[in-house]
Amino acid sequence: MVSFSDVLPVGSVMSPATGDPHSAGAAAKRAPRHGWRALSGLSRFAGVVLMLAAVGIWLMSGSLWDAEMMLLRLGVSVVFMCLGLALLHAGRRTARDEIHLDQRARELRHVRRGHDGIARVRQRLSLHDLSEVVIDEDRLLLRGTCGRILLELSGMDRDQLLAIQQQVKAA
Repeated sequence: MVSFSDVLPVGSVMSPATGDPHSAGAAAKRAPRHGWRALSGLSRFAGVVLMLAAVGIWLMSGSLWDAEMMLLRLGVSVVFMCLGLALLHAGRRTARDEIHLDQRARELRHVRRGHDGIARVRQRLSLHDLSEVVIDEDRLLLRGTCGRILLELSGMDRDQLLAIQQQVKAA
């Protein structure tokens, strides 16, 4: 994801055709991500419910304390707990790399948004230290004025990479 602090609000995506973050093209790009969020939330909810059910099995009345019933309860609670933990783990988001361009501070920030959704700054680069932006399909390569590679990221959308290149050249 790309964020320009003085151009777009955080979290919006600019449509390459119109430049409008609220156009139909931008909404089409966001739609699959919202579907994944709903599925992820449903998976986490089901995981919590199964884990609570694993504990709730033991809260039944005391008349069922014979050995066979205890073994059955233990087996079912272990299966529920394992399935619940698996669903909780499956519902976690993967860590995502983001690039934030701040024109006021004249810097580019490499940010990684973790499983918990918290953005952590990995690297700050001054815009006047950047000499070249190279884009190969889904890979971003930033070179400094000394010719050294300062940042290399892959797996980003090509439109976002072109927007980064445009903003760095303009700066």
